[in-house]
Amino acid sequence: MTIAAAASSPSAYWYLTRGTGTITLILLTLSVALGVANVRRLRTVNVPRFVLDAVHRNVSLLAMAFLVVHIVTSLLDGFAPIRLLDVIIPFSSAYRPLWVGFGAVAFDLLVAVLVTSLLRRRFGYRTWRAVHWGAYACWPFALLHGLGTGSDTKAGWMLVLAGGCVIVMIVALVARATAGWPDHIGPRLAALAASALVPLGLLVWLPSGPLAAGWAANAGTPSSLLKATAASGSSVGPNGSSTAPTQSAPSSFNAQVNGTVEQRALSDSLDRVDIRLTAAGQQLSALEIRLRGQPLQGGGIRMTSSKVTLGTRSNPDTYGGQVTSLQGTSISATVHDAGGHALRLAFQLQLDPASRSATGTVSAGP
Repeated sequence: MTIAAAASSPSAYWYLTRGTGTITLILLTLSVALGVANVRRLRTVNVPRFVLDAVHRNVSLLAMAFLVVHIVTSLLDGFAPIRLLDVIIPFSSAYRPLWVGFGAVAFDLLVAVLVTSLLRRRFGYRTWRAVHWGAYACWPFALLHGLGTGSDTKAGWMLVLAGGCVIVMIVALVARATAGWPDHIGPRLAALAASALVPLGLLVWLPSGPLAAGWAANAGTPSSLLKATAASGSSVGPNGSSTAPTQSAPSSFNAQVNGTVEQRALSDSLDRVDIRLTAAGQQLSALEIRLRGQPLQGGGIRMTSSKVTLGTRSNPDTYGGQVTSLQGTSISATVHDAGGHALRLAFQLQLDPASRSATGTVSAGP
């Protein structure tokens, strides 16, 4: 049986989702700050107000463009069960409903701001101004969405970036609240109170929330996703989960394996190859390699996607991941447990489709 690797990898969607989400938060922060500068009529000799106006508008449109890419790649990635409906209707997602719901609220508010801005003459100034206040409201929802669902929340650079965005927003909020003081004193005092309570709330919430062990499970990640993570990483592993790694499992081993191999058609253009193996004398004895791809003449496939699991007989999905290298029947994979701990697997296999048998060796290491 011949198995060939495809040239492309679907994990690019995951990287795009992470990158565009982070950039969207930065652009949204800049957009709100520039909007405040515009309200305060800030200008210099070298930068007239109409230039500031144009920059504010273009940054806002760029934020919306990156947000659309963020949404599309999240839907195409397929790791988390997020539907198009979940993007529009808040708190309806099966995956982290509260935190994905915050993202949906931010998206709906941004769409309302964009539409009323583009059709400002039709809606009138008062309606446009009332809706435009949504730009202030959507920012905290976007921040909570990113911290609650993001796979980089524990990374130092992400915490510094989020802290920088918070500082910019506090400065913008204070500047907006003090413009025209003391008119409308009630709303202005409320805004100043919010500028103090938001960072305090984040400092209290983060250590017991996204930065704490078990956040993935507590945030509402389906249990099926807690058992397997993508080989390149995922939102489950870096954020932790409620399931601790198997302490008695060896960190490395070499073993003989034997089992079965089966190839079957999924459609006219795709086949699936299932390789089920048992590692002799190992606690983590249950192994499965599942490959999908285009069928080749003479048997075998050209791989387009994969799934690899490793575990005990009672819990065969203790580790989950993907194939990272494929040369004939020499297969390399990276798998993670629910806590993000990784193992690298290297298989040397002999596959006999006629007898549906699979034999060979496997080595595992951190």
